[in-house]
Amino acid sequence: MTDALGTLRAAFLAEAGPGVGLGHLRRCQALATALGSRGAAVRFLVAGAAGVGTDAELDWTRDPALAVEALAAWRPHVAVVDSYGASPELFERVAALAPYAVAVDDLADRPLPVHLVVNGAWHAARLAYRARPDTVFLLGPEYALLAPAFVGAPRRSVRDDVRRVLVTLGGDPPADALAAAMRAVRRAAPAAAIDLALGPLAQALDGTGNGVTAHRGLDSLRELMLGADLAVTGGGMTLYECLATGVPAVGICLADNQRANVDALSQAGLILRDEHSLENAVRRLATDSALRRAMSARGRQVVDGRGAARVADAIERARLAVGVSRSAR
Repeated sequence: MTDALGTLRAAFLAEAGPGVGLGHLRRCQALATALGSRGAAVRFLVAGAAGVGTDAELDWTRDPALAVEALAAWRPHVAVVDSYGASPELFERVAALAPYAVAVDDLADRPLPVHLVVNGAWHAARLAYRARPDTVFLLGPEYALLAPAFVGAPRRSVRDDVRRVLVTLGGDPPADALAAAMRAVRRAAPAAAIDLALGPLAQALDGTGNGVTAHRGLDSLRELMLGADLAVTGGGMTLYECLATGVPAVGICLADNQRANVDALSQAGLILRDEHSLENAVRRLATDSALRRAMSARGRQVVDGRGAARVADAIERARLAVGVSRSAR
């Protein structure tokens, strides 16, 4: 993204860590990778990042002035904010400092006075956003911010029987929820091998071995997803990775902010949810190969993994438009 306007500078304000998980950071990293592949210079300001392997920690959610000072010093062309803790006032400050301010948001629970709002959730278009008159909205699963590894429909043959199950509940899963998920899978699919993907913040879990393989702190779950016949996962961005890889999934709501996502995807028939019993949901999916085939095919149709590239394209077009308009004045 080096042109007559120079190299684009993009700053990302995200949060990650205990109690928050890794979803906000992973979305930003996907978009940063897409921008970086176009030549952009990228910087991260990550709040609460202890234990997640990032070297750009700045506790700006506690003290928003830290973010304002950092942006004022670097003067990015684009500032992307992905945090439930970012206030409308902070968004206003960010938009005043950067020519193009972007909010990655899935709640629509506060005004977002920015130039661009991105929400890659299935139900995003139903939300009542409050923003500026000129705000552009990129809403829906075609804008899901996934890593480049998830681009393109993979080859997948859905077996009649379930031989491998992936269990992954996010970067910082509740230990009791993880244990309950493992018990449900073992009862519902007793012959299946289980891949347990643990985030870097997850507590150790007893009971590995005996057909259970634990994987900790993987950069990507794509290979595990491609090898799985079904997945049990939390209700965040991992569900969209499952859709992109065509692995039928049961979604678990681990936090209130995931409820709308899990509900919308299950109502659309893209996933099953643990509404009454996780064990029953897993058993239904494990014993119905036709349902798994239908969910696998539709998931890959809905999420093609190119969301980050589409958002990067939109940012690039906006940068060129802003540059042209400014040079004309």
